[in-house]
Amino acid sequence: MTAIEGASASDQLGPVISLHRVDHRKRWVNAAWALLIAVPSGALGIWGLSAAGEGSPGSNRAIGLLLGLSLGAVGVAVTQILRALRGEPGEYFEVRERGLVHGSRRGAAGWTWDQVTTLHVEGDAVNAIATRLGNGYRIDIGFDDGRRLRTDGLAGHAADLGRALLTRCPHIALRPRVPRWARAGGWLLAGAAVCVLAIVGQVLYIADHPDHERREQTTAHMTTVTDVPGISGTGIALLAIGMMVCAVAAITFVVLFVRGLAYRRGSSR
Repeated sequence: MTAIEGASASDQLGPVISLHRVDHRKRWVNAAWALLIAVPSGALGIWGLSAAGEGSPGSNRAIGLLLGLSLGAVGVAVTQILRALRGEPGEYFEVRERGLVHGSRRGAAGWTWDQVTTLHVEGDAVNAIATRLGNGYRIDIGFDDGRRLRTDGLAGHAADLGRALLTRCPHIALRPRVPRWARAGGWLLAGAAVCVLAIVGQVLYIADHPDHERREQTTAHMTTVTDVPGISGTGIALLAIGMMVCAVAAITFVVLFVRGLAYRRGSSR
């Protein structure tokens, strides 16, 4: 069976029970705020890293917090931008008596409830930030024609949309679902190993470029000695950021591998 396209979807699927518009404009606002945080905090962190030298434990912690804040904000900005680009202008969901309609300015399509083959509704908004970013809720719907629809907490009244889907497709909703990343298996550990090797390579590079002294004969009886850094302050800052990114990625891959084991065991029962 294929989707019901265009205006005929509204005619065949009955009256509207609820309408849920997706606020993609808020994603661009979120990305802009995240970049406003990331740029100055990252610049201050890199400047502090290059200017502080050895530094005190307190200053090192402050620099680490600034760099961590910058990386986190960049991650939020990239995620929000990708979701905004993936979304459709004017996107909305309509729960109708006999099925679901998904539409945007590009057009609309509908499916009867028996055409839903997979359904996953997860989470709830746990705090104001999660609600703002749409991360507190997730809906993933698959249909028998191969199409998939995804949305999150930025859909209007997302929890009501999720409850409506679960009510109308209870048997589909109870089927165990294994996410794509959970099916990666050993590739996740391979990714973690690559990240660890990258960290080791950066450490070895720093060790192979120690500071050294440069002696210059200025007069017949005088010599000047200058300390020359093996790696510039900017280079050290970039390597530090690279090691931090690799460390976070390695931990993430390991956590996903462990969570994937639980998904795969649950689906095999």
